[in-house]
This record gives sequence, C-alpha cells and structure tokens, in this order.
Amino acid sequence: MVLELKKIARDLKIKLPDLITRPVGRRMYERVCTMLEIIKDEEVVVIDFDGISVIDSSFIDEFLLRLIINSRENSPAFFVKLKNFSNSMEMNIEAVLKSYHAYNQERIAVMTDGITANNAYFIGNLTALEKDVVNFLRVNKISTLDEISAITGLSHEETGDICRSLYGLRLVRLADESAVRYMPV
Repeated sequence: MVLELKKIARDLKIKLPDLITRPVGRRMYERVCTMLEIIKDEEVVVIDFDGISVIDSSFIDEFLLRLIINSRENSPAFFVKLKNFSNSMEMNIEAVLKSYHAYNQERIAVMTDGITANNAYFIGNLTALEKDVVNFLRVNKISTLDEISAITGLSHEETGDICRSLYGLRLVRLADESAVRYMPV
C-alpha cells in the first residue's frame, strides 16, 4: 500500500506543502489508521512524501513515530517504508527517533526506499552488524540464515538473533514461515 501524504492532506483540507504541528500529525495518523484497516498481515506500507516540503518534529512524533510503533505492536503486522523525503526531513526524523530511544530506552528505526545521507537504507540507530545484514539483504533480496551468517562471520544462532531483532524492529521480513529465510522491506 502506498500512502501519498500530499493526497491525504488535501482530502483533510490541510494546507500544503508543509506538514507541521501535533494536530496535523494526529489528523493524518487517524486518517491513515482507517486506511490501514484493509491491509494484509506482513504488508509493506510506503509513506510517500512527494510534494511535501517540510515536516517538523511534532508532526513526526504524532504521525510517523506512532505509525512505526503501531506496525510493531498491532495486528495485522505491517512494515513502514519511506519514500521521496528530503535531507532536512531525514534529519528531523532521525532526531525524533533518537529522542524516542533516549527517553524510552527502546530502539526504533524505519526503512527507506533509497540510500540516506548516512549511507544506509534506513533511518535510526542500528549496530554495525545489523546494518550489514540490512544492506546484505537489500543486495541479495532473499537469503537464508546460513548465507547471512557467512557474510557476518557469526554463528547461526547469533545471526538468527540479529535477524529476529531486525524483524521485531520491522526492518526485514520473513521470506517464509520457517524463519530461516529473510528479505528486505
């Protein structure tokens, strides 16, 4: 499912091109939640920022952060991926995710459709090994735990722990129900 923020904002009569303030974030979040009622389990929800110039931390906190948390905690489970965001949006999103982590002692990250300013395909704080796994999966599309283990140099069990952690963060998907093959979001 692709959620075009510009279209949703227009439907809600929100003045564009900027999405700022908590009330705007809440309205957008509430609308998106109704749209998500039809998604399938494990579906990727692409948030398209095309046509949006500015998002502030209040909007990010009320809309994007809540959506990412919702993707991990509610059923059906889904994945969030960002598309067409600017460098300033990326910096604002990164700051909100870091603040959330510092305050709640809970890691949070989100996938992107392209490489970020931090030379990654995600925004958020991951370990070097987690970043390697995400990047490996972006290149190889579907990989077994054995293949991922070979690239990381870790044991099968340690690699499985990393992949399960990344899955819990909603940064990788299970390619099949056996949980031995993973793929990127």
